[in-house]
Amino acid sequence: MRINPFSLDDVPCWLATQKKVSVIRSHLLKAARNDPSLSQWLPTLRGKDALAAVTAFFSSVTDPLAKTIDALYTSPHLRSPEMVTEILSCMACEVGKMPLPSEVVLGVCATLTRQSVWCDPEEECLFQLQEATWQLSWHQSTIPIHCGAETLRPVVVLVAEEESGKVLAFRCVPSLPTSEELGVTLYDALVYPQLGQIPLLTHLRPPTCLSVQGSLSAEIAQAAREWNIDVTLGEHTECAFLRQWEAELTGRVLDPVHYLRIFDCACERAFGYAPFLQKQRLARWLGWHGRQEYDPAWCFAGLRSLFPKSVAHVAEDGTIEWRGWHYRDTKDDILRYWAHETVMVQPSPSTEALIWVYCNDALLCDATADELRKSSGDYRPYWFPYSRLGE
Repeated sequence: MRINPFSLDDVPCWLATQKKVSVIRSHLLKAARNDPSLSQWLPTLRGKDALAAVTAFFSSVTDPLAKTIDALYTSPHLRSPEMVTEILSCMACEVGKMPLPSEVVLGVCATLTRQSVWCDPEEECLFQLQEATWQLSWHQSTIPIHCGAETLRPVVVLVAEEESGKVLAFRCVPSLPTSEELGVTLYDALVYPQLGQIPLLTHLRPPTCLSVQGSLSAEIAQAAREWNIDVTLGEHTECAFLRQWEAELTGRVLDPVHYLRIFDCACERAFGYAPFLQKQRLARWLGWHGRQEYDPAWCFAGLRSLFPKSVAHVAEDGTIEWRGWHYRDTKDDILRYWAHETVMVQPSPSTEALIWVYCNDALLCDATADELRKSSGDYRPYWFPYSRLGE
């Protein structure tokens, strides 16, 4: 919000006409039927005094304030009404005005409609659970890998379809995988098989069931709750496809990228899909067309649940210095209201240029690195999720 709506004088009230009051009352009645708990906050919605009660309840809401609430609440950020209230309070404090009561903000939000998943112009549903079971597991490799002066046997993290055995995503890590590595591998399985050569539109097809080896991380558990995925904890079982492939390489010592490429080719021969090659192609495409709307986590908020957060601090000028970059909220300039505050940040898995910013575990905004942002508003991804591409 480049212009603070509380700083504007002589602006019309939100409910300037009886017709608008009647429409808002209808929206509130529908919202109250869907969520009975709203009734304790909303004005009287029935009877001869209902329209007057609604008008009085929203008397402090100007048209610019209503538009600001609309922009904050209905954006793909999916901010909570409580976060919208907090942002508005900071705006009011900046110009010495009284903030809107939280119940009034909640009432405005109740009249608005937002979608957690975007639909394409033909109204095709872009999110749908598929009747399938995926297995998220990890396996100690039998093939030694050169890592600098050392030689080690990596741990291979796999996401595979239980019925067909098809490998949807894999990663090689030096030791037992962390919750972040498990979350990123599951992200790869959810996102990359659905992306075409030109990822202007993303579909998401999570499985109905997910079997996880070992303990369940908080990140994966949260995503499963949001999408109603049935999660079970499975015992360690050998991956027959991985062991058969490694048996063909007995006695060889490989370079890390060579290992990835050979296993990727084996996956393509067996299942018709090469996870590592698909990521390379998409990373190359995004290197030329990096835009926020192409980021799957922007389209599907549930994907953000898969990644842990880190502590960061907001500077006086509303920027966040993190991992060597300087991030700024270029659209709404919300971070300046949180100057000198401690926040949590979550990097986009697609690019270092974009982070998500949280306050008290609620999403505040996104921010883009100044150094990686182009004048056109695009950004360059800068990195690929492996240390070497072998190119």
